Amino acid sequence: MPEIGNKIERADIDLIDETFDISQSENYHLSIQTGQDRLTFCVLNTVIKKYIVLRSYRLSKIDISLSATIVNACRAIFEKDDLLGLRYKSSSFLWVSPRSTLVPEEFFRHNAATDYLAFNHGTAADEHALQNHIKSAKLHNIFSYPKALISLLQLYRPNIKLFHHATTIIENIVADSKNNMAVHFYTDHIDVIAVKNGNLQYYNTFRINAVDDAVYYFTLVANMLKTDMQSIKLVVLGKSNEAFDGFVGRVVESEPLDAITYSHYISEQYRKEYINLFNLYGCV
Repeated sequence: MPEIGNKIERADIDLIDETFDISQSENYHLSIQTGQDRLTFCVLNTVIKKYIVLRSYRLSKIDISLSATIVNACRAIFEKDDLLGLRYKSSSFLWVSPRSTLVPEEFFRHNAATDYLAFNHGTAADEHALQNHIKSAKLHNIFSYPKALISLLQLYRPNIKLFHHATTIIENIVADSKNNMAVHFYTDHIDVIAVKNGNLQYYNTFRINAVDDAVYYFTLVANMLKTDMQSIKLVVLGKSNEAFDGFVGRVVESEPLDAITYSHYISEQYRKEYINLFNLYGCV
């Protein structure tokens, strides 16, 4: 695991397809994700639409509100990792954080992003408000990155595109659904999404300590929306869907983007666990 500001050891997930070719890296897209407990990245060969690298580093438990800590952890990995320094065709970064605010297109003003975020979450002097346009839902997702993290990313990848994890979840669930609900598992929180008649009906984030908490919050939302639990399709993203067996009529797992394939080294387990990272390319 990386030691903050010091050396890093080897990644605990390190899967590289035999077709990976450093000399062809300018045909590849790099997607990176970090949050509280991991920095993970994958590499897509954009010519054949195949993920050929998945690498992940476990971080010491980090409070993502402490920007200096997370930035130092990321810097240590960027300085030592041999693949992150290559020249890529394009790159994107996914920030996992429960802090975001959704604003409908008709009410959104670019110069008011900080105000939108402050209304629900407050702001800090060391953060910079950003936004992603979620076209399928006709919304703007307002969130913040630590300013030092933005500087670090732009130093290593000047043209990198910055995203919030809710953007990719909502974009893909709404675009792929008419009527269903979805739950995305992270280490200490879940996202609950509801889609009705092809439109986003509900989105929120809940902190959890155990799987039972996820079932509780999902049931709370479903009851609030007057959802028939036995008739809905529940899409589960992340590690597991067993938690909802018996609670809903049909539980399915999120599908990868159309025409995307994976190296045989990237197991079904990792495809499920990092589906949001793999789907990030569709938002670029």
